[in-house]
Amino acid sequence: MGTLRLYRRKARGPIWQAQVFVGGKRFRFSCHTSDKATARDYADQRAKELAARFNRGLVGMPNPVRLSEVLDRYEREALPKLRPASQRRTQGIVAQARSWFVSGRLHDPQLSNVRPDDVSAFLEAKRAEAVSPRTVNLYRSTLHRIFGLCVRPWLLLPSNPVAATEPLREEPREPVLLTDAQYAQLRTASTDNPMLALFVALAWETGSRSGELLQVEWTDVDFDKRLLTFRNDPTRGRQTKGRRSRTVPLSDQAVRALRDHAAAFRLLAPPSPFVFKLLRWDRTAKPGDRVACLYESFKTRAKALGWPKLRPHDLRHSFVTRKLAEGVPAQLVMQYVGHADLATTMRYTHLVPEHLRAVVESAPSKASALG
Repeated sequence: MGTLRLYRRKARGPIWQAQVFVGGKRFRFSCHTSDKATARDYADQRAKELAARFNRGLVGMPNPVRLSEVLDRYEREALPKLRPASQRRTQGIVAQARSWFVSGRLHDPQLSNVRPDDVSAFLEAKRAEAVSPRTVNLYRSTLHRIFGLCVRPWLLLPSNPVAATEPLREEPREPVLLTDAQYAQLRTASTDNPMLALFVALAWETGSRSGELLQVEWTDVDFDKRLLTFRNDPTRGRQTKGRRSRTVPLSDQAVRALRDHAAAFRLLAPPSPFVFKLLRWDRTAKPGDRVACLYESFKTRAKALGWPKLRPHDLRHSFVTRKLAEGVPAQLVMQYVGHADLATTMRYTHLVPEHLRAVVESAPSKASALG
């Protein structure tokens, strides 16, 4: 670092000025204080930053960036690649991180100055707000992904500070499994919202994810062959979780629900390619646009029926569990619902004691055969 000089200019009043030479260049800046010791501390810090920037340039490393720039880049480059539901969730997390790191007490630090303790303090603050461990871990994994991009491929950091933090221990959530009678109750309670009623019916009959169902267009439905295709087409904003398309056969009940819905709403103005379309103006969309989310509507009906913990995804759990209990091979269930591997499907077997019944039921017959 070059020689640092502090001085005052008469025209500038009591404000201290600083001058330093780094790499043969002169840098001058103001220290907005009348206290010389404070001004020197500030000037020393600025001089060190300038020297570090010069040294990074000598070895071909990029200049230091602020955390706000990283968050902006993530929202610009990485966020659009996520599925719509993941985009909305991640956007909220990024907004919370921006409020803490940029607008909060850290005052938008340089990326290289963010420490694991800073990340831990953010996560602890979320926990103090009574956020569940599962959600806090979601905050952590999102930050891990953002800082991971800074390591590679962006080459802005040598290591990921989030990796040095520990995730919280979270109790696994047991899904709420509906019976046929309870499903009928939920379907009846949803009749005032035709889009929700169809969603409930198809989620129960196909075990599909919410995001996959809400992206379905009429061209994906083959009534003659009784097939439904979930397309992975990122260029049109359609993504499945496994990043691959799949086509599944439909049950009689699913076909009937789709036919009734088509008769009532497919040709109803405004015209739309979407199976789940808005029928009236929304805060951010117009009639005919795709329904982006039915979560709140679903939760309202579930709470009214006395099931406050029921989520849309529980219909998927119910489907998988039901099919395993009926004796459908786990490999077929895996392919039908779009699980990435068999291990994911097999996690549901602890909910299905029926799959073990054959162990005891086969014993008598086997014993008689030996006798």
